[in-house]
Amino acid sequence: MARGGVGRGVVIAVCALSLAVGVIVVRHADVAHAAGESSVVARVETTKRVVALTFDDGPNGMWTPLVQQRLAQAHVPATFFLIGHDVASRPDLMQAELAAGSEVGDHTFRHPRLPRLTPAKARAEIRAGADAITSNGGRRPSLFRPPYGKTTEAIDAMARAEGMRTILWDLSLEHYVDHVSVPRGVAKLVDAVRPGSIILAHDGGKADRSRTMQALPLLISLLKARGYRFVTVSQLLSEGTAEANRA
Repeated sequence: MARGGVGRGVVIAVCALSLAVGVIVVRHADVAHAAGESSVVARVETTKRVVALTFDDGPNGMWTPLVQQRLAQAHVPATFFLIGHDVASRPDLMQAELAAGSEVGDHTFRHPRLPRLTPAKARAEIRAGADAITSNGGRRPSLFRPPYGKTTEAIDAMARAEGMRTILWDLSLEHYVDHVSVPRGVAKLVDAVRPGSIILAHDGGKADRSRTMQALPLLISLLKARGYRFVTVSQLLSEGTAEANRA
């Protein structure tokens, strides 16, 4: 009976130790997140009034030239996350983005939900997207955005293996303007912007982007009036500490 008591005591002690280790690991992970050590970025913690404007799902023959026009008029750079299949169809649009001082990142080759794919197929999508950029006149991308923002630690590791950092966002332009008047939606978005915000918008996909086009000049104007400066994501990363959690 004494032996049984000792045995139970050992088991309890081991379980307690395991729980303690688990807590330490979780706390360490929380600290790593807070310190910006994750390679997944949703915004940047900075005291500088800088913001990055990003566009997904292009290049698109209808919407991308309109976005480029509005950016050029405002002298604002952006970061475009490109679908490789569409880059191959319209490499001139990507080249125009680069010539204007914007940067481009990988958004896979055909825009699938990566977590639903096998690891081999997910890796192939990421690699093919990057290859489409380089084979059509761009540099090897250092930034990756998973379609729909759906990612996992494994997918993040695949992007890192290709030399890219995963970029998400903390604010979405369409979320604010698609269901209310554009001026009202943009005003609410501007109030939500913080130094280091990464704003998601779209210049492609199946949806009608008319409201996005209407909103862009107003968004840029209002943020500039509040003292914000627009930079690319790569420039933003150099301005502070990356944060993995969305706002």
